[in-house]
Amino acid sequence: MTDPHPYPTDPEMLDEALALEYLGYTIRLQPTLLEWMAVITQPNQRPGIVLAADREATLIKAQDWIAVQAKSQG
Repeated sequence: MTDPHPYPTDPEMLDEALALEYLGYTIRLQPTLLEWMAVITQPNQRPGIVLAADREATLIKAQDWIAVQAKSQG
């Protein structure tokens, strides 16, 4: 049986890491042992981290997190 979430040290998996820009934030998506992780950054701000079962869900959660941050900033 193959692992549905291979560890990201596999050179082929490192290519799956993805960086996106969204509303002035950078979202870096990367698979982990069991889930996908998004590290959300903006200059001069603390990063946020979001975990979800798959890449699409992680991206949606990251965008929701950014929307909440944008509302709280003004």
